[in-house]
Amino acid sequence: MTYEQLNRRLAILAATFAFLGVILGVIALSTNYWTFIIPIEFYNETNVTNIQSNAYGWNGLFQACRTDASCIAQSSTSTFIVCFLGVSFLLTGGIFSVLDIPKANEHRFITPLLIFIGCILMTAGLVYYASLNFLNYHSSRTMIAAIVFAYTALPISAFVTGRTSALGRTVLINNEHHGIQKYSTTNGNGL
Repeated sequence: MTYEQLNRRLAILAATFAFLGVILGVIALSTNYWTFIIPIEFYNETNVTNIQSNAYGWNGLFQACRTDASCIAQSSTSTFIVCFLGVSFLLTGGIFSVLDIPKANEHRFITPLLIFIGCILMTAGLVYYASLNFLNYHSSRTMIAAIVFAYTALPISAFVTGRTSALGRTVLINNEHHGIQKYSTTNGNGL
């Protein structure tokens, strides 16, 4: 497999992982199932079981719902904003990774940077929500999966950028562009 085929395939793989992270992140942000609350039982001095509440409940970023009552507004806007910015940066990094598929462009260095910023923001939003509530339901697990896909896209896009920058150099000599190769693609043994 030549350098260009490997570069294209890895850029496609990085874009796929980034877009999977975006899709899962949007699903996690739009659903209301981040924390599941079970009825709490406790024993008093006479060893009689008292149940504090018979209702199951679930929390999201915008509502807290229970089976015995209507949903009430509960806003965790900072988590939503930070995670939304992370998903936006991840989407932009995925788009730049798609633009790297046909050939290496001048914007190739920004691709892993955008994906990295998206990873950090999504992780920060999830950690902030985890400091307030448990992460034990579908939407929080979906956001964790989105972060895993984002962190998987990051080293792949950085590898593509590193190979492109190390192998595809040009030098301006007497106002003429000359292509040079800084590093050899083989180790001298034909491998």
